[in-house]
Amino acid sequence: FQEAFDRTGRILNITVSPAANRSDPPRLLNYLTAPHVLVWSAAVASSSLPGVFESNKLLVRDSDGTQRTESGYSSRNNQSFQDGSMEADLPMQQLSEMFNINHFIISQA
Repeated sequence: FQEAFDRTGRILNITVSPAANRSDPPRLLNYLTAPHVLVWSAAVASSSLPGVFESNKLLVRDSDGTQRTESGYSSRNNQSFQDGSMEADLPMQQLSEMFNINHFIISQA
């Protein structure tokens, strides 16, 4: 996410929900909350509809350029994630607090 922000100056937000543990809250991923997560892996995880597509793991890029699965979140290693709209369709509260905004233009596809 950090690389995408540095290249474009635009903030991309993707929401994913933990697949195994329903008590964990959904995660809002962007350049502030998950700078090393690869955008394509977050998009794949966010597209993983339960019962249709398998949940997916988030991938991160290390400082040396190698890719590995994210394992530092929560107490579970290599946790899988699914569509974030299962828990929180639009994380407006989180976005409002993080970026000090109160008006939204939303496109859902």
